[in-house]
Amino acid sequence: SKVVAGMLIGGTIPYFLGALTMGSVGRTAQQMVEEVRRQFREITGLMEGEAKADYARCVEISTKSSIREMIWPGVTAVAAPIFIGWLLGAEALGGFLAGALVSGVMLALMMANAGGAWDNAKKY
Repeated sequence: SKVVAGMLIGGTIPYFLGALTMGSVGRTAQQMVEEVRRQFREITGLMEGEAKADYARCVEISTKSSIREMIWPGVTAVAAPIFIGWLLGAEALGGFLAGALVSGVMLALMMANAGGAWDNAKKY
């Protein structure tokens, strides 16, 4: 019974981490859109191609956001197995890892195929 509980909990972890990371991509993209719009408003001649954009600011936004947004997924990935093992024991931890592995592989295959489909769809 502890193994099944661990499998159910472990099976949700890849989806939870995927949701956290996809949400962070959306937030970062929104920051980037706002920065690009700001540059078009404030840098004269940018729209006409006569001035250069501030690429360093865009790279800075991406870098800082990627580091900041990966804190919670990283903490969750490290702390969840420790917490499950401490709270429910070794059997539940084994179930947790098995559930995370099975659902993680399925999620990885689904996301890889969906990413390929989105990439091909934008070409038309």
